[in-house]
Amino acid sequence: MRTTDAVWLAPGEPQEIQSDLVNRFQQEYGRAASGTWFAPGRANLNGEHIDFHAGRCLPLALAHGTYVAAAPRTDGQLRLRTLDPSLDDGVTTVAPDAIGPGAAVEATGHWSQYVSGVLWALRELGDSQPEFQVDPDFGADLLVLSTLPIGGGLSSSAALECASILAFLALGTPFGQENPLQNLNAALTKQHRKELASACVRAEVEVVGAGTGGLDQSAALRARPGKVLSLDCRDFSVTPLDIGCILRGYRLIAVDTGEAHRLADGQFGQRRADAEAATALLGLDRLRDALPERPRKADVTHVLEEFDRLSEQLETLEGRSIAACRRRLRHALTEMVRSEKLHHLLSGDSYGVRHIASTIGDILTAGHMSMRDDAEVSFDVADMVVETALAQGAEGARLIGGGFGGSVLVLISPAAIPKLTAALERISRSIRLLDVAPSAAAHAL
Repeated sequence: MRTTDAVWLAPGEPQEIQSDLVNRFQQEYGRAASGTWFAPGRANLNGEHIDFHAGRCLPLALAHGTYVAAAPRTDGQLRLRTLDPSLDDGVTTVAPDAIGPGAAVEATGHWSQYVSGVLWALRELGDSQPEFQVDPDFGADLLVLSTLPIGGGLSSSAALECASILAFLALGTPFGQENPLQNLNAALTKQHRKELASACVRAEVEVVGAGTGGLDQSAALRARPGKVLSLDCRDFSVTPLDIGCILRGYRLIAVDTGEAHRLADGQFGQRRADAEAATALLGLDRLRDALPERPRKADVTHVLEEFDRLSEQLETLEGRSIAACRRRLRHALTEMVRSEKLHHLLSGDSYGVRHIASTIGDILTAGHMSMRDDAEVSFDVADMVVETALAQGAEGARLIGGGFGGSVLVLISPAAIPKLTAALERISRSIRLLDVAPSAAAHAL
């Protein structure tokens, strides 16, 4: 199957990675690691740019992810190093007074903010949850290794957050002391995982400054092996949906375009602000409330007509282009319809592997067109990858993640993969491929 020079990124063997990471930790910090924790990256069948609108998202966890080895400190400091060559600049020290929002941090925009941010967020959670209360003098040494492509739109930042918060929970709280090492996994309830995901969202929004809505963190902490997670962002309830029947006859592949994306550089925030301005004009707190429980295209048309009526006499909308706000609105609404269709399809409302695969493929491709034309977050290489995948027989393909770089998700039969990889080689030598197999949530190793 893999007869071309296309680069496939393997997730690696967890026990080997853990052993190597623990050895490197000893070399780096001169003492033994107290434990190792892992959190997966994610791919998303549908639901981009709608988690913060209370829409439904359909992520699944990857076998690829982020590993954190750590040991506690008693001086409140964090010492952090990553083994990713593109990010590694030696050990970064974060002082106690530089942890949290508004702190005067020299490393603003540095990857270490994702880690220090979740320590702050866990402390905040501990104020209302005594079992999660972090000792005031707690700090840690951490060593990080990721098997995800950094900036590949597969949620490497959320994986880092979620692996780190498990490390802090294990090493710095009564809950961790009562449930050492792998005992932590069984002790973490569904509610615990939901609360920890929410804390990671706070860290990314309030410390890092990225406009995440909770999709990535929920996927990393609440995923199920072999399942797509149907995440209703109205209340962040989850319904695990089986996709095994599809993956027996088809493959999901993430194509990392090699163009890194950034959520904290302002463009993603501008798209979100456009959609939120449209939501406010409609008089809604949550855009999902504009649609019925099981929405259809006609419901989207009705909402857009109402937007047009309300904006008819306006020159701008909160200083924003009305046309741009309408496009963001249309993307969010149609994405919600696609998500609900997928939810019901995978819940058993339809039968026949070929029919389901074809329908999922159509939804993937329609989602890409919406990301390209209405959300306006796609880019040339992603568009070329989608076009190439479809030309080589893929059932469907779409840009996933926040956009402005990142990866394309492709649903394709195994027989068509050699032709696809050969064709992708002609687009860019920077392209890398990952098998997407629904995997387990974050856990202690």
